[in-house]
Amino acid sequence: MALSKRERVIRTLELEEPDMVPIHHLGFEWTGSSNQYFIKSEEYKNIRAGIENEVLKMKFKVLMGITGSIIELRFWNADLHSLDPWGIDKFKMKPIKAPPEFPECVMLPYDGRIWKIAPQINTGLMYLWYENGYFKTPEIVHEYWDKYGKPIEFINNKMNYSPDIWDNFVEKLSNYLYPMALLPISMHESLFEGMTITRVAYYMRKDPQFIHEVMNEFTKVNLEIIKRLAEAGVDIVFYEDDLGMKQRSIFSVEQFKEFILPYYRQIYQAAKKNSMFIIQHSCGYIDKLLPHMVEAGLNGIQALEPAAGVDLAHLKETLGDSVVFLGGIDGSNILNFGTPKDVEEEVKRCIRAAAQCGGYFAGPSHNILNAPWENILALRAAIEKYRKYPLNLN
Repeated sequence: MALSKRERVIRTLELEEPDMVPIHHLGFEWTGSSNQYFIKSEEYKNIRAGIENEVLKMKFKVLMGITGSIIELRFWNADLHSLDPWGIDKFKMKPIKAPPEFPECVMLPYDGRIWKIAPQINTGLMYLWYENGYFKTPEIVHEYWDKYGKPIEFINNKMNYSPDIWDNFVEKLSNYLYPMALLPISMHESLFEGMTITRVAYYMRKDPQFIHEVMNEFTKVNLEIIKRLAEAGVDIVFYEDDLGMKQRSIFSVEQFKEFILPYYRQIYQAAKKNSMFIIQHSCGYIDKLLPHMVEAGLNGIQALEPAAGVDLAHLKETLGDSVVFLGGIDGSNILNFGTPKDVEEEVKRCIRAAAQCGGYFAGPSHNILNAPWENILALRAAIEKYRKYPLNLN
């Protein structure tokens, strides 16, 4: 008997084997060529026509525009996705004009990140690119926080976190996917992008208390939002915060354990205290940091980029009884430049590596950007072909 979307998701998060490997996908990057293929396809029109009108009209407001449309998520037959009825409105981070040395740019006044709107290379559509960090001294940070408010002051206290709102949202989406709610501040990213990596490394050595002060202020926001989501009855939260580069983490394991992990522990444990699962997205190499995150209370890790050197099979072997894996299918090299057969073999590799006995969500390692349409269709077909338990990967 087939499980519901929610039953399949929860059973997998509880490290039990469901009826099928559930599907999780971050969504097409909307400015990429893959999304342009999709919205012009006959499948898009057919899927759209089959979606209930009430669901089709739902507005999904998300931080930094990262989501899939309900039509796209139906295309992938997704089981899980980061959508909630409060979206970006839970944290009113309106950008301001950047300092004059950054013309035509905007800045986020709570963390100092500077962004520029410029065309995406393949499609010419406008995209928000990270430009630089402005919070390079304690004096600048305190000046902006005094003028615009500390991060906690950007929380929208007018939002209603009634359980009725969440239950109604879940019910409307029940035939399509099971939603999880987003936390608003990517604490590690806000730190190193707002200050720049070199300045963070400098203050880790010369003024560690300053780094702790900033991380503490960021953490306050996520803890408060977890509290409100728990009051609404949310049982899964999704936290986006990149930690890695190619073949290495952005900061050393020792720096991570001293300056980042204590704050992660707070949000992981706050979720646990409220009987919520917490899943984190992190781009890049994460293998050496993940054991410490799992020990601190993390339930699931998403991305698992093979192009960055992530060894999914080894992580499953060493941590598979404690954490759930989401993604891992190579969205950088194989999906973009391989053949449909290569894509099928990559799907089999990931399911073979991580899906035994449950604990794995199939999906690409990140948003799909400029993959050929035939490879997208091959990815979807291969996941559907090989996701059923008991697994048969012949």
